[in-house]
Amino acid sequence: MGGKAKKLVTVAILASFTLLISACATTDYTTHYGLFTAETSAGEVRQFRIYWQTLRYEGWKKNTFRAMPLVLETQCSKRDVHFYDASFGTGRRCFGAPAEGIQFCSRSDLDVDRRGLPVENNILCGTVTDRAGSTDLLALDGELLVTISCRPKVTERTANGKKINTDYLVSSEIPYVVSTKQIQGADIELLIPELSSHSSICDPDY
Repeated sequence: MGGKAKKLVTVAILASFTLLISACATTDYTTHYGLFTAETSAGEVRQFRIYWQTLRYEGWKKNTFRAMPLVLETQCSKRDVHFYDASFGTGRRCFGAPAEGIQFCSRSDLDVDRRGLPVENNILCGTVTDRAGSTDLLALDGELLVTISCRPKVTERTANGKKINTDYLVSSEIPYVVSTKQIQGADIELLIPELSSHSSICDPDY
């Protein structure tokens, strides 16, 4: 067999091996979520949806686990708040906050502190843990303890003549306690009850 033929055979074998590995590897998603009712910083009673996903990659030798960011959604609002743990790297850690923990960091153009005073970028604005004191998303389970220490700089803005709500959960020194469930699957919108955005709730004067 000539050198060129040997090379083609080698490439074909490597390609087949890669396909075999891809076929054998699987990814399992678990979606964790909770729903609760509370006030926004504007004093409106709204529903909130909190969720995160954990992934299990099944390979030849071992399983690998990974978590997606935790998201806190506010009914009627376009502003979702995202919490990250240390697995997302130093760029997602809040300035002056502990190295470990599930954290929501400020944006100076969007947030102020609970008294309405300006904040710098990446100041700690919120944390999430559970009854066991978990500091990473993979370990998070059961009842969550959610603490918010910032407020949106504005709760509403106008774009193209339309009002856009940018509010989120009102700050509190006492953590919100949120019960959570988990379900297998990746499609969040199919798995988790949605928050109603009907005008009778979000814009009753319309």
